[in-house]
Amino acid sequence: MRINKSGIEEGSMVEVTKDGKPVLLANIDGRFYAVGGVCPHMRCHLQKGALNGGIVTCPCHGSSFDVKTGVMLSWVKSMSRDLARLSGFFGWAKDLKRYEVRVDGDYLEIS
Repeated sequence: MRINKSGIEEGSMVEVTKDGKPVLLANIDGRFYAVGGVCPHMRCHLQKGALNGGIVTCPCHGSSFDVKTGVMLSWVKSMSRDLARLSGFFGWAKDLKRYEVRVDGDYLEIS
């Protein structure tokens, strides 16, 4: 998949579709990262959330993820710590899939 990088400004994110799945593409300090585009909790599209540095926060319930690695940093904001641990045990709380991004001139290749 090739995407023109010119419209993705530093500190911003866009949603693209790869193989029928939403992918979040972020420009952090001039480097591009791609992770799964929906939160595993309620399938909310992360592109509608907030990007602060390399952290994206889900617009629905406040879960946060590192866009460089896909690692979940915090689970649903309103959940107790015990319930969040239980969610992890059952596989509900999980990291986002990470995609490789390669810069090829004015284009990005996501694989």
